[in-house]
Amino acid sequence: MISFSFKKLSDQDLVAGLQNNPSQNRRYENILYERFMYLVDVGIKRHHLAQDEAISVYSDTVLAAIKQIKEQRFEQRSELKTFIFQIFSNKCVDHFRKTTTNKASVHQAVDLSDFSAIIPDNQTILQKLIQQSEIQLIYQKLALIGQKCQDLLKLWNEGFTDDEIMNTLDYNSTDVVKSSRQRCLSKLKDLVHNSTQV
Repeated sequence: MISFSFKKLSDQDLVAGLQNNPSQNRRYENILYERFMYLVDVGIKRHHLAQDEAISVYSDTVLAAIKQIKEQRFEQRSELKTFIFQIFSNKCVDHFRKTTTNKASVHQAVDLSDFSAIIPDNQTILQKLIQQSEIQLIYQKLALIGQKCQDLLKLWNEGFTDDEIMNTLDYNSTDVVKSSRQRCLSKLKDLVHNSTQV
């Protein structure tokens, strides 16, 4: 009965437990670890990690998340799953960089050419930028379009479906995901285009 009630904990209670309940710390940590285990599959399918690599990256993710939660650095402005996913994605990229000697292929890991597919009239500009190897500029401009847009475009670029994005980022519907993505891409395109005009 106790373990069942622990597994039904809300994210808010789980965070509070990790921060304020040292005697039950191990139990709360295990619940957190089990709750987001599906990210191991994400690491295998979307980041092309071997199973042992995905498990290792996921374990590092959970340890980093627990540390940040205990240090009060998780401010709960986003949902816990979004917070964990962001750490996991960053650690997957870090892992890729560590295991890749060719720095150029690090940039190819995120295929930004996909960004042009959703807005046909913007395709020419984005495609041209990518062909001119100005990916670094796109990364810089991504940082200016807001966290929600960044999260949406990262998930979409990693192959998440509109349904998965809707659930992960708490959009009301897949239509809202699509319109938000178009708006974010348009914003990104304008920032990149304005930079190339200077």
